[in-house]
Amino acid sequence: MWKRIALANLISMACCAAFGQSAPAAPAEPPPEFEVATVKPAHPEGFSYSMGVQFDPGLVRMNSTSLENCIEWAYKLNSYQLSGPDWMKSDHYDITAKMPAGATQEQFPAMLQKLLEQRFQLKSHRESKVLPAYALVVASGGLKMHPSKTRQGGTTQWGIGHVEAHETPLSSLAASLYGWVDRPVVDETGVPGVFDFTLDWAEDEEHEAAGLPSIRVALEEKLGLKLEPRKLPVDTFVIDHLEKKPSEN
Repeated sequence: MWKRIALANLISMACCAAFGQSAPAAPAEPPPEFEVATVKPAHPEGFSYSMGVQFDPGLVRMNSTSLENCIEWAYKLNSYQLSGPDWMKSDHYDITAKMPAGATQEQFPAMLQKLLEQRFQLKSHRESKVLPAYALVVASGGLKMHPSKTRQGGTTQWGIGHVEAHETPLSSLAASLYGWVDRPVVDETGVPGVFDFTLDWAEDEEHEAAGLPSIRVALEEKLGLKLEPRKLPVDTFVIDHLEKKPSEN
């Protein structure tokens, strides 16, 4: 079963105006950087028990992580979007980095991008590729969700055979569904706005015994959405250059 959960995009924009005219854009602030970072090859015996990202006060630790995972975290990608050398999946690293004062977890991806560019000489480009995918469309019975009435900040929590979402656009739902089906999902509903919804489906034999439907059936019966297999253009991230050995600490 597929369990790669898409990371939500965190985008912020600002604008200003004066006397009825647009003011000149303020100079863009440079992206934040880690104050200091230690990067070293991970011990092979550590692969099975300490992989992932841990946030401590002022520190972030990525234990026994592959560069594939780091790039996915840094650029908010799913694995199907990433094209690069095979060793970026198999070689693992321990990374400990000090975050600047006042930095937030939301700034972590930008700081990780900078680390990858500086320490591993990452160079890349984006391109659109036509891939086997699912189109998320409104089912024949119509949408069975109602727009969110509150505006308190969107959240989505995924569990085993369960998702609970608040103020979530259908584009985010589509991107996250790749974690539970066998190919990318593209929002083709054309439905704007954000929604609150809860969905349960059969993730394993225990859930099947409880009479829960498959995720595709649950989407249609509970939310009024359907997955249609198609070939669709998908945004991909192509590695042009990546060093296997990081620069010195």
